[in-house]
Amino acid sequence: MIVLYVFCFASILLFLYLVISRILKYSNTPFHLRWELYPVAHEPEKNKYGGSYYEELNWWENKLKKSRVSETIAMLEEILLLKGVFKHNRKLWVYSFPFHIGLYLIIVTGIIIFLTALLDVLSIVSLNSAASLHQLFFSSIPAVLGYAGLSLTVVGCIGLIVMRLSDDKYKFYNTPMDIINLFFILILGGSVAVTFLYTNASFAQSKLFVRNLMMMNISQTYDTAFVIHIVLLSLFLMYFPITKMMHLFAKYFTFHKVRWDDEPNVKGGKIERKIKAALNYGVSWEAKHMKTGKTWAEVATNLPPEAKN
Repeated sequence: MIVLYVFCFASILLFLYLVISRILKYSNTPFHLRWELYPVAHEPEKNKYGGSYYEELNWWENKLKKSRVSETIAMLEEILLLKGVFKHNRKLWVYSFPFHIGLYLIIVTGIIIFLTALLDVLSIVSLNSAASLHQLFFSSIPAVLGYAGLSLTVVGCIGLIVMRLSDDKYKFYNTPMDIINLFFILILGGSVAVTFLYTNASFAQSKLFVRNLMMMNISQTYDTAFVIHIVLLSLFLMYFPITKMMHLFAKYFTFHKVRWDDEPNVKGGKIERKIKAALNYGVSWEAKHMKTGKTWAEVATNLPPEAKN
């Protein structure tokens, strides 16, 4: 059983390392090509008609005001309600919405399981008792959220798989990784369902396993179905950061550093410095209008060969 604990612990460390590494990479990427599409979420008054602070007289003399509340609301609408998918692709939203909500509920369930085990280690809550209201919360709520999350995830996952494989509109955009991701999640959900049916109906084994992992207690044994579930979950943790599923974290940068980034480019400012640095990067690809081996500054200030001819 020690192998199971070591494997699970290693997968958690690898997951954290890869996720943090990717986030740091996102935050330190070269200056991007900003969309500068309006309206932007942090200007709620101008957001109503698609305006921006650039329309104000002598805007460069005024301090840029941003509403973090409006940004947060817009992010929550996209993350929790999938507003963009609902607006532009209602057919996909029918399955994508329950799929994502189910995953969120499963994540919340996992957090509660972790907190329950931690409180048990600290002798605040007992895993073996539900005598008080707060202990009842930690023993019952995970089961309710877990069942709901699992059901929604499985239904949404099956719907997305069928849609991607049968609808010609989506076949063009499919990659093997997209299908593998969905099947992996579906198999993982199936392993949870099996443990529910037999020995882990209220996540008792899950709480015990997390507690033992914290205490490095390797003497506890588990049934085969639960061991398979832990192995699959550990594999998923290692697999997650190298897939498109990292958009869970990357979406923040997509919104704040690309879609909503309307910081003015003023002389001597930080954006001007970033643009100058970006113009000195080399061009690594070639086309009729673009020659490799030059910097972007050289490309931008010289006509392509065919234009000269």
